[in-house]
Amino acid sequence: MKFLPYQWRWIQDESPLKLYQKSRRTGITYATSYRACRKCLRSARRDSHFVQWVSSRDEITAREFITDYVAHWARMANRIARGMSTGWEEALGLDGEQLAVVDEKHGITARVVIFRNGARIYSLSSNPLAFAGKGGDVLIDEWDLHPDQAAIYDMAYPCITWGGQLELVSAFDPDGSEHTEFARMCRDCRNGLRPNVSFHRTTIYDAIEAGLVETINETRIARGMPPQTREEFLASLRAGCRSRAAFDSQYGCVPNQASGAQLIAAEELQAAVTAALDMVRIHCSGQAELDAHPEWLEREFWRESLPDDRSLALGFDIARSGDLSGIWINAAEPETRCWRLTALVTLKNCRFETQQHLVRAMFDAADRLVGCGDKTGLGMAVCEALENRYPGRFMGVNFAASKIQLGTTLQAVFEQHRQRLPEAYPEILADLAGLRKTAAGSGRLMFTESGNELLPDSHCDMAWSCALALHAGETLDAAGTARAVPAAERGRGFNESRRYDDALEKHPVRRWR
Repeated sequence: MKFLPYQWRWIQDESPLKLYQKSRRTGITYATSYRACRKCLRSARRDSHFVQWVSSRDEITAREFITDYVAHWARMANRIARGMSTGWEEALGLDGEQLAVVDEKHGITARVVIFRNGARIYSLSSNPLAFAGKGGDVLIDEWDLHPDQAAIYDMAYPCITWGGQLELVSAFDPDGSEHTEFARMCRDCRNGLRPNVSFHRTTIYDAIEAGLVETINETRIARGMPPQTREEFLASLRAGCRSRAAFDSQYGCVPNQASGAQLIAAEELQAAVTAALDMVRIHCSGQAELDAHPEWLEREFWRESLPDDRSLALGFDIARSGDLSGIWINAAEPETRCWRLTALVTLKNCRFETQQHLVRAMFDAADRLVGCGDKTGLGMAVCEALENRYPGRFMGVNFAASKIQLGTTLQAVFEQHRQRLPEAYPEILADLAGLRKTAAGSGRLMFTESGNELLPDSHCDMAWSCALALHAGETLDAAGTARAVPAAERGRGFNESRRYDDALEKHPVRRWR
């Protein structure tokens, strides 16, 4: 049994109220579970009334606390010495299947381990009502991931009134901000404003300095894997994170900053600009303007306009009035792992049927095109029709549920300098610069949109179509499929081709603003 110095300091700390701001994967849950078991075994030789409550973020994690950690200490005790195993004999619930009802009215159950002396560990998910009328020691694990941090703290704190202990442990939520309850309490502790709280903090740098890499190498060697140096270990963690913000929040104990700053920093936007970048740019201010250019709805137009030797990814931010519809198409550059904006269409007050026709022309023209669209609200019918027509190539996205994921993917790609933009259309940069980071009332990270001075009808509609295109390109297979075309459809295609040739004679330039 081996603990690093920061783990041992936490185990030995008997303070009534403890707070741990931690990096991910530094062994704090391992140490905390050992402390919980030790408290149970030391509470009494027999007829113990000691209760340890453990609140995890979900049911899976609650079960794992029993099966992966508490059961581990039982096996260790039995393997090391018979004397150490005293108290584990006949312990019930180490398989995580022993359930107890802790709130019959609300149907709340917990997984429970019952020790030989009567002490108990209850492991449950994050329902604050579970603590009503309860007493004992409480551990709230991954507090920053709980949906209502204030409520669970307010319900858990009275449990320790008669001499118990409340332990709060968490890394930062990657979707959280500096305004969550956990972040605020950590900040207050560091500023000396919460002297009643015993505050612990371990970043990945602290853990490495304390010997974490050498401890991990013992496991790697036992599994036949080569050891890593400290520098190699840290570099591998950084390389695996999608963005600097993700690394800072998960390993550096730095929460997301949600104070209205740009989602994509100005320097990252400028790094994406390429002077000589050829692309198609179309903007329609109404249905009449779109009707005046029937060639834009023809597959032949897009067959000529889109590269046929690249995987393509489309993002479709759907709107009818008020905001713009944005259709963003990226072309892959496999040699650099970059995406290059190759076509951008923005539409105002255009019928859904015509918008769908336009996107269908793009998909019919390019077999290597995949795409995602916003199926929230009015866009649902359009996205469902496209999903049915192009199964495996088009996917509707619930924008409300996926906005954080889309925004963080967008931020990560620009930080990694993997999106290329044309210099000729500054309204695109202005749109991307309008995305801002802020916090909801709960302190959770959220994104807001500001207006675009260069294209006032857009409220970051182009930016979100870019995010949808990146999501499509990063998640869907862009290899393309072979497709059999019915004879009747081929006939329509030949007619469309002739109309396209006629249109080119009238409008030979393929770029409009």
